[in-house]
Amino acid sequence: MENDALPFEEFIEETTELLDDLEELILKWETSCDDPETVDALFRGMHTIKGGAGIVKESRLADYAHELENLLDQARAGKVLYSEKLGSVLLQSVDCIRRYLSSVGNSAQPDLICIEENLREIQPLLQTPPSLSNNIDAARVTEQTTSVAETQVTPTPYLITLKFDPETFRKGRDPLLILQQISELGECVPVVHQDYLPDYAEFDPQTLYLWWTLKLVTTAQPTEINELLQFFRSGNQLSVVPFEETPDETESVARAHEEQLNRAITDGFELTPGSVKLDYDDERGSKKYENAESSEASSATKSIRVSLDRLEKIQNLIGETVINQSRLSQLCMHAEQLDPEFAASLSAFYEENARAVQYMQDEMQAVRMVQVGTVFSRLRRLVRDYSVKSRKEIRLVIEGGDTELDKTLTDRLHGPLLHLIRNAMDHGLENSEDRRNVGKDPKGIITLRASHKGGHVIVEVEDDGRGFDLRKIQEKALDLGLVDAQDDLSTQQLLQLVFHPGFTTTDAVTEVSGRGVGMDTVKRDIEALLGTIDIVSTQGKGTKLRLNLPLTLAIIDGMIVRVGLLNFVVPLVSVIEAVRPTVSDLRKVKNEGEVVEIRGEFLPLVRLHEKFMVDCDYKSPADAVVLVIQQGERKQGLMIDEIVDQRPVVIKNLDENFVQVPGMSGATIMGDGRVSLILDVANVMN
Repeated sequence: MENDALPFEEFIEETTELLDDLEELILKWETSCDDPETVDALFRGMHTIKGGAGIVKESRLADYAHELENLLDQARAGKVLYSEKLGSVLLQSVDCIRRYLSSVGNSAQPDLICIEENLREIQPLLQTPPSLSNNIDAARVTEQTTSVAETQVTPTPYLITLKFDPETFRKGRDPLLILQQISELGECVPVVHQDYLPDYAEFDPQTLYLWWTLKLVTTAQPTEINELLQFFRSGNQLSVVPFEETPDETESVARAHEEQLNRAITDGFELTPGSVKLDYDDERGSKKYENAESSEASSATKSIRVSLDRLEKIQNLIGETVINQSRLSQLCMHAEQLDPEFAASLSAFYEENARAVQYMQDEMQAVRMVQVGTVFSRLRRLVRDYSVKSRKEIRLVIEGGDTELDKTLTDRLHGPLLHLIRNAMDHGLENSEDRRNVGKDPKGIITLRASHKGGHVIVEVEDDGRGFDLRKIQEKALDLGLVDAQDDLSTQQLLQLVFHPGFTTTDAVTEVSGRGVGMDTVKRDIEALLGTIDIVSTQGKGTKLRLNLPLTLAIIDGMIVRVGLLNFVVPLVSVIEAVRPTVSDLRKVKNEGEVVEIRGEFLPLVRLHEKFMVDCDYKSPADAVVLVIQQGERKQGLMIDEIVDQRPVVIKNLDENFVQVPGMSGATIMGDGRVSLILDVANVMN
């Protein structure tokens, strides 16, 4: 079997997901040391990695995972108790496996030094009595061991059906590996079904003709058995069902399996559609096979793994469909002038098609949505490692982790959040002694919070630390020449200065922060996602940074506006209302420029034609239209000539082919084939 034919890609992808789960479980174990379910889940995850490594013939990784499995097995038995050292060793092992996978994926030599160092740290944990290594009295050890013994379950019989794709050998897979893995779980009685074997003249050695049923009696849970099968799920018919007692007249294991298969199908067990149903042909004394098409699909067939690149291609095709829908709208208007009867039929088709396109767009967006908790959870490790190294007591609290956001956004959100968390730990939170002196809890709290608000997702990073020193910010701004001494800046204006490149109020440079780079990058990255970032801080009580992000970057609802001969697109979620002000509503404020009064509220006025130096039809706002736009808590008036339309628009990135234009977040193609620029509302307001 050629190594290139082994399922490396599936192994690497699924093991990477398992490592994320293991890391989260280790951090959970740290806060709930007496939870046996957490340890069991860790053991099962490591056992699955070992089995997968064996399938792809990565024996060194399989041996390493076996040692880790032994350590976790002793933890399950109460022989090894949780300690900070054990947690660090397990987290380091997750890092080592990640490095190994990265090397295998890039066809490079695996980093065995990391594994060897980690194994040296594992050995003392296995050899040292738990009462000594963890300073826990023997009574607690005995109690935990007794508790584990009491929770042991009675062995349960299962019927496992393994029917592989006939092309299994050509795909580089070996069914005997999974049979061996299953046999290690308990008492296993396999039955080989040979009825598909062809005549010798038609026999192909590269085709798999056999299939298996196994009666497995084990203390393992069904989830553990299914984890062994997960690397073989794709393209094969595999099932695990309870093995009931077979009738007394059953005279062989083979017949027992067949009776159980028939009963499972009759009673509605979740067998994979297409599983083989066995019946006896009484006249010929042989077995016949037929496909059992069941409406009850197994969990393995209810979802498939699709690469993100393929989803991006589908998203682009949907985007082109949206553009074609705009062109169809233009054709309807032209048809109305030429043939009203034909135009009516075309308009009816347009409306039906619009509903289908909208449904397709919504479904695609739902497919791309992932929970922001997947990003938040990855930051637990960062907080834990910093807390151990700095000896600061820090607790990370996650709220709203089930809030959904576009996959593209979550991937690009990790970097900004990483920097904000580092700043909160290093600059925001005081050490335990200082917190006690001011009457605070010695353990600092950082809260990551997510929620939906309209068409946006709000992500907040909050700490209960020392907060920003506004006086120090102003002094630093004066030194850098960012403000003048006579400037009377508001609290929000002062706080926004921390996003200026090179701005820092910290004298000491640490490994984490203090060099004056990062916060400007955070703001730039958030604005590249069509979002905004605001700061709320109270000295001595803490700081909250609020990120306002769109749900998706692929297709947005836009308002098409005209200024002179040019059309622009304003994201509809940023538009509050459109008004035509009177002359008396306009004011000029010293050092602030123009403002417009709308319902008793004075808003700064931005003339879009002056912002981009283009011609316009109207010089006075009283003759034009003013859009009230909002980002975060800020509002402004945007002067335009006319509102043209409102429709979904496809965002096309300009960065790949053009220089980034300030104030523009991208472009879109209109129904008449012309290109319209999409406004970056945050940049325009700044």
